[in-house]
Amino acid sequence: MLADGSVYPRLGKFVYAGREVNPTTGTIQLVGYFPNPDNVLRPGQFARVRAQTQIRTGALIVPQRAVAELQGSYQIAVVSADNKAHIQTVTPGDRVGSDWIIEKGLKPNDRVIVEGAQKIKEGAAVVPKPFERPKDSNRE
Repeated sequence: MLADGSVYPRLGKFVYAGREVNPTTGTIQLVGYFPNPDNVLRPGQFARVRAQTQIRTGALIVPQRAVAELQGSYQIAVVSADNKAHIQTVTPGDRVGSDWIIEKGLKPNDRVIVEGAQKIKEGAAVVPKPFERPKDSNRE
C-alpha cells in the first residue's frame, strides 16, 4: 500500500529477512522485489506491505464482536438445535481483519450469535437470523 492509501497493483516476491532488530525503531529488515514497469515505486518511498504468511484451510472465523472476554477467558454464544442460547468457552487465534480465527471450542456447524451476544443468557430462547456483514466492512 502506497503512502496515499492506494494499493500497488503488482505482486512482489519475498527475498530476504534480516536477523537484527533495530533498537531505535523495533523493526527488522525485509527485502522484496516488485515489478515496477511504470516507475511508480521510487527509492526511499514510504509504503506498507501486506504479506500472506500462511494459508489456514478449514479455519473457523467469526466476527470479533461475537467473542466476549471474561477474566482472561473467551466465550461465544451459539444457538442449539432447539433455538436456545448456549455459552461456551473458546480459544481464539490470529485476527484476520475484524474477524478472529477460533482454534478450540467451536465446531464447523455451530451457529454463532453475533448481534446482541453481550445480552444473551445461558438457555435463553432466540430467533436466529443470518448475519449480514456491513457493506463497508474492511475484511482483509
